[in-house]
Amino acid sequence: MKIGYARVSSSSQDLELQKQALSAAGCQKIYSESISGKDNNRDQLTIMLNDLRSGDIIVVYKIDRIARSLKGLIDIIELLNTKSVDLISLDSGDKVDTTSPMGKAFFQIAGVFAELERSMINARTKAGIEKAKADGVKFGRTIGSKNKTTQDKLEKILIFLQAKKSYDWIAKELSVSKQTISEIKRSCLKY
Repeated sequence: MKIGYARVSSSSQDLELQKQALSAAGCQKIYSESISGKDNNRDQLTIMLNDLRSGDIIVVYKIDRIARSLKGLIDIIELLNTKSVDLISLDSGDKVDTTSPMGKAFFQIAGVFAELERSMINARTKAGIEKAKADGVKFGRTIGSKNKTTQDKLEKILIFLQAKKSYDWIAKELSVSKQTISEIKRSCLKY
């Protein structure tokens, strides 16, 4: 069964073009949502992934509709592989079709090159930081100073802690350190 997945980043954008293309591609069911694709924690995506059966084919308008990061895409592809489900992108610019051996191989090669590029960027960044440190550049805030925006985030941190969100999740969501979250929890919440 061909299953479509359509996504736009905000409710002010229109899903209709994607839905029409997915219908024309033979999708018998289409999951759609208006939400950022920054991570894979999306309601309709999760429902779709849970409903998949062996032999199904997911069709997307463009590959960035299902995942915006290589890691997110790899996570989805690994899940699809365990369920024996294929992925097709309709966009000619990022044509992905894992239903064929050549399509699978091309997709894996593209993933390898993307990972290589990320590793090279990390290596250059580390080398640049090391050189800057050797040249006397200081990084980060001075010891004992506080981030000026943390106070504005205090209430949100407390709400997220009470909602049992993880330190990792809160840190990413609010751009604060785990140490800051721990200090706020220790000083403000009595368990």
